[in-house]
Amino acid sequence: MQAIAKINWQKYPYTAIVVPGAGGSDYVTPLSAAGRERCALAADAYHADKAPLLIVSGGFVHPSQTHFSEAMEMKKALIADFGVPESAILVDPYARHTTTNMRNAAREIFRYHIPTAKPVLVVSDASQIHYIASTIFADRCLKELGYMPYRLVRSESDTALVIEPSIESLQQDPIDPLDP
Repeated sequence: MQAIAKINWQKYPYTAIVVPGAGGSDYVTPLSAAGRERCALAADAYHADKAPLLIVSGGFVHPSQTHFSEAMEMKKALIADFGVPESAILVDPYARHTTTNMRNAAREIFRYHIPTAKPVLVVSDASQIHYIASTIFADRCLKELGYMPYRLVRSESDTALVIEPSIESLQQDPIDPLDP
């Protein structure tokens, strides 16, 4: 929080880089190849001064009963392998799927008073970026969450989207015991 308060937001085109998690396929690999690829994309954007913060999102999801949090493992890799300082990484260890990745990242932005006057960059592999930008995903958000946790601004590339977080993301679901 101290680092966030000192950020010169005018220096960056985006306020944050959101990195949705990617679970593994076995119980011994802490970070999947897809998760590592997403970290590389996020680190490239961070080192290119696209945004001062990264928000990694993903819980203890895949495989079922795993001991590894996608977000925590991405944070470790970003620090150890990609040279991102710990003070530039916010962690959401609760998301269970893409809808909650996007909702929880929006919540982090509002919770930590990250400015919303500028957009946010979402980085991931091309298939997930295409999915997040699709009407299929929008319909899923509306069905599962009851709202869209963001507004799509534009597609930046095959691996990046520009969004604006929605204040509606702060709405908690009282019947979902896993809604943080």
